[in-house]
Amino acid sequence: MGRYYDGDIEGKFWFAVQSSDDGEFFGSEEQTSNQIEYYLDRETWEDVGVKAIAECKEELKITPKLNHWDLWNKWSNFVDDWQKDPKNAENPWKYVCYEDWLLEHKKIGKGKPKNSEAGTKSHDEYIKHEQAMRPVWEWLARLHMGMKMKKFFDDNPDTDELYYNAEC
Repeated sequence: MGRYYDGDIEGKFWFAVQSSDDGEFFGSEEQTSNQIEYYLDRETWEDVGVKAIAECKEELKITPKLNHWDLWNKWSNFVDDWQKDPKNAENPWKYVCYEDWLLEHKKIGKGKPKNSEAGTKSHDEYIKHEQAMRPVWEWLARLHMGMKMKKFFDDNPDTDELYYNAEC
């Protein structure tokens, strides 16, 4: 379930936060197909894509020394380790969410509020939090894709073109 992209890079679009055309942010061009076919040449990557990576990182800054990209990667590694721990084998998907991890392990933020019935103060706080985090998730998803493009060009110095298909 979900939407995927594949070709010279592959991955899954982040549910509910990442558009199928997010690759255009890095200079990719849509090709005609039932799926969206994308092409990105190295020259465009070096002009548009590299700047787009920098823009993503700037948008994810919390302070001059802290940013959501680095923290999210640390959280992701934490979750991977947590899921590999045999004591968590029965419930491998009950790991701590990113926002609670930030509070617990990095003393950042207030954690993720618990949701409750509509019209309650708790529900309003939850909705406010979700609205505040949505741009973070969008920029993280976008940068995640951009870093795959960067890795492709870094790992393939003699290749000048990247192709992938995106489900819509």
